[in-house]
Amino acid sequence: MITKKKFVWLNIVWRREYLLAIILLIFLGFFYGWTRRGQPVEAPLLLPSAISGKTIIIDAGHGGTDPGAVGRSGLEEKTITLDLAKRLKRYFSRVGVYVIMTRERDIDYSQMPEAGALTKKRRDLLYRVRMANESKADLLLSIHVNSFPQSIWSGAQCFYDSKTPGSKALAEAIQESLVTRLGPNRRKAKSVDYLILKATTMPSVTVEVGFISNPREEELLADPEYREKLAEAIFYGTAAYLTEQAQGRAAVAVKPAGAGLSAKVYPELTFPALEPGMACLYFATPNNEDLKLTPEMRPLPDGDGGNKLKKARVILEELARGPGEGSALLPCLPGGDWVKNLRLEGEHAVIDVRSELGAFINGGGASEFLAIYSLVNTLAANLDLEAVTILVDGVKSATLGGHFLLDEPVRPRPELGPAGTEAEEF
Repeated sequence: MITKKKFVWLNIVWRREYLLAIILLIFLGFFYGWTRRGQPVEAPLLLPSAISGKTIIIDAGHGGTDPGAVGRSGLEEKTITLDLAKRLKRYFSRVGVYVIMTRERDIDYSQMPEAGALTKKRRDLLYRVRMANESKADLLLSIHVNSFPQSIWSGAQCFYDSKTPGSKALAEAIQESLVTRLGPNRRKAKSVDYLILKATTMPSVTVEVGFISNPREEELLADPEYREKLAEAIFYGTAAYLTEQAQGRAAVAVKPAGAGLSAKVYPELTFPALEPGMACLYFATPNNEDLKLTPEMRPLPDGDGGNKLKKARVILEELARGPGEGSALLPCLPGGDWVKNLRLEGEHAVIDVRSELGAFINGGGASEFLAIYSLVNTLAANLDLEAVTILVDGVKSATLGGHFLLDEPVRPRPELGPAGTEAEEF
């Protein structure tokens, strides 16, 4: 029989041990969260009915004769993207999503019949676009690996086409999931002109899962466990987007067929003012947060000059020389003579570059993006141009790295410069 004194004593002991248990659980919860920084403690709340029954097309970038970006160890982008695509298919299939794969083995579509003289990469890209549009899928996920000639950059990043609000929301949801599950990463979802995004009719994103040009990230991308975490992060980001859409928090505007190839309109920003005899050259900004360009002011070797075409050639030679001595900026284009021909037509320039330029870009979306706009912004800033048409070995509608189809004049993007940053002078 328990006496009143014993009951009080047991009650005190019970309360004390209960309090200790609570403190221990809080400590363990804190320790678990601290040791798993960058990874979610629990899965987000998802709505199964918003996910099940959807159709998603997964595009494993590159393949076959096109390895994409290649790391120092010989690891190829096409191998990583195919493995990730298969892992993603498994995740989505488990929740009742019908998955269409653009490829499930090491192939490309460069030999598929097409009208006209097209480059291999263009044929491959257009085939994937047609496959996506004909699938009537709800979403497109295109998986790629990033690269840049210098090894300082790292971090996964999502890209979208700005004409489709659904694409931006999808990219932001996946980007948040990547950051939450894989660790610190200050990159944000970004709007770009990738062909696979602007020519498809459904909300779509390209996920650049990391920089194979970064030794540490190349090692991670070769690790099956890390690839599983990548696939899981992309899956949960996509599922979160679909849940938000079903709950009315994500507006989706599907592009009408044929609307994807029109020119974009960017903010009305201007280039730095130029003094006589000076050139404004655009190089990559060395930060690990976004793809940005910084202008560098440099005196022209031959002064201002009266011949506009001659001035253009001198400016391109200076651009190929790279940033000035002691500069922290990074070159986006290689040295040497990669210009085959150049002509000016009023406020428009046509430049024919050698296909070898693609080897410098090495398949990376960041490399291709910055190379194109380093060239276009530099010409536009110095020659008051509205657009630049880029040919590759004389061929129009070609591609240098397999992301951008150069099928129309490229308009400059002054907004790629860091806000509030003045040009460097040399």
